[in-house]
Amino acid sequence: MPKANTHAIDKAIGGRLKMYRQRANISQTALGKHLGVSFQQVQKYENGTNRVSAATLIKISRFLNISVGELMVLDGQQTQSASSSKDLMRFAKSSEGKSLLSGFMAIEDSLLRRHIVGLVKALGR
Repeated sequence: MPKANTHAIDKAIGGRLKMYRQRANISQTALGKHLGVSFQQVQKYENGTNRVSAATLIKISRFLNISVGELMVLDGQQTQSASSSKDLMRFAKSSEGKSLLSGFMAIEDSLLRRHIVGLVKALGR
């Protein structure tokens, strides 16, 4: 049962952590070992039950080879509701989602990635 003071941002960061960890095909145990914590602690981070410190976010981002910003809720972004987080995770686990995420993250040019996001948003209207 999540703590009463669990914040939506903690849940959003945890959801992103889980998505990137799974995308990298890294177990909770392996990530926990790298961080010096148990896999249960990693589960609590991913569920948003426990907050992830700045130092731990940096360790995670280096281990997963991503930027800290990819784990954080950035200015102008809406924090995802619990249902949209579930939808995102279901998408990320699907074969199409895995392919799309893998291909998208392989694009090194961040400006090009932003343009692709804009295109997808425009197509969805």
